[in-house]
Amino acid sequence: MLLLLGVQVHGYEVPRAKIEVFYPKGFEVSIPHEEGITLFAFHGKLNEEMEGLEAGTWARDIVKVKNGRWTFRDRLAMLKPGDTLYYWTYVIYNGLGYREDDGTFVVDAYSGNSTVPSTTRRPTVGAESTTPWIWPSDPNLDPDIDIRLGCTQPKTQVNGGPSRCAGQLVFVDEFNAAKLDTNKWLAERRFSGSPDYEFNVYLDDTHSTLRLHNGHAVLSTTSTKRHFHKNLEGKLDLGSGCTGAANTADCVRDGRQRNDRLPPMLTAQFSTKQSFSFKYGRVDVRAKMPRAEWLTPQLWLQPKAPAYGDDYQSGQIRIAYTRPANGKVDLYTGALLNAEEPLRSAKVCHRDGSKESSDDWSDSFHNYTLEWTPRELKWLVDGKEICRQGSECGAFSETIVNGMRLPNSQKLEEGTGLAPFDQEFYVTFGLAVGGFNEYFYDTQKPWHEREPRAMSDFWKHQKPMLDQWLDDAHMTIDYVKVFAL
Repeated sequence: MLLLLGVQVHGYEVPRAKIEVFYPKGFEVSIPHEEGITLFAFHGKLNEEMEGLEAGTWARDIVKVKNGRWTFRDRLAMLKPGDTLYYWTYVIYNGLGYREDDGTFVVDAYSGNSTVPSTTRRPTVGAESTTPWIWPSDPNLDPDIDIRLGCTQPKTQVNGGPSRCAGQLVFVDEFNAAKLDTNKWLAERRFSGSPDYEFNVYLDDTHSTLRLHNGHAVLSTTSTKRHFHKNLEGKLDLGSGCTGAANTADCVRDGRQRNDRLPPMLTAQFSTKQSFSFKYGRVDVRAKMPRAEWLTPQLWLQPKAPAYGDDYQSGQIRIAYTRPANGKVDLYTGALLNAEEPLRSAKVCHRDGSKESSDDWSDSFHNYTLEWTPRELKWLVDGKEICRQGSECGAFSETIVNGMRLPNSQKLEEGTGLAPFDQEFYVTFGLAVGGFNEYFYDTQKPWHEREPRAMSDFWKHQKPMLDQWLDDAHMTIDYVKVFAL
């Protein structure tokens, strides 16, 4: 589902609110329940127009459906004929948020004879309240959430528009369905390419690379030969479902016409680039990392637009990734500003793993968190800070390694001190095998950097131990949550 502020793309509309006014006091605002709705919010003012998306005199998140309807009630308010209720409503549907804006209701009768107002609908990805559900002490009020309590103006921007309140959930997937939710995620089907030229094809239609199981997204890798039953010297056409540029090397390759063969491995990659992007916020991912060598787990944020250039010049935020080393698994986090070393790893932090289970990122789940503000990027693991980058340490445009400056430093200076991380990014999960640049400093890798036969050398090395390697080539994601800040 592609959601852009003010544009309805996939057909969902917030149900029209039914408003009932009672004599001598009280009124209700409700919508009918349908499968997929998990929250209904009402924001309103009496006889005074709303200023944009302000909270209003009434500002309630309803978190429980009753008798087939989501209902806001105020049993104490006294509305009389001629009063005008100005309001907007909000619904979380299938994990994404939609608004019904600019609602007006003129009281002309009591009880069930009210006129249903005509409103303008405008969907936007929004925010689910993270405030605990508290039963109010006033028996005249229903158990719902008053978001005016502690609601502060957020810094977070979602799909080009503002989010609702700081601290509220703006995106979530706990992977409890039978298959990937295509309203949220685009699964890639394409050959890998610039800038890292991974030794794999991203495939979207096989459980061998991606499946949802017991509330987890499980990403794996398998061999191209086993899946397609063809030699790596042959031709592979990914068909009309290819997510790359049609009739290019993104979608069709012939191993007989290349210096190297077809990519020997298949993996998965999926992202929110067609449904959800944001600027500033907190991202929480609970995941268990792979143990296999030469396999890079991708918990990334990628730029929605190449505002400062291509090939990581517009930035890539790595929430976390791992790499085996000397019988343990090391952890990395950080920000990429360029594809090639030494600039590539200038803003990457490294934490050694250990053979103890507490720091073995592949044996158990850990919580990986990114806090992204207009001033800095901060990474935490299981609540402990392990990396911080940002304008207080100097603007990213000022990055210098061994006397080398970023080739787009002048362009970055046109942005904020946090540029290129001052624009919207989207969430990407995946696995990548080998490739160029990623293992530049690893002298033990079974291929040579930029060698035309690099993929063949990798395959020759891995083939004798393939089954054992594949047993360790899994990443499991429990959930992802994005909060406004």
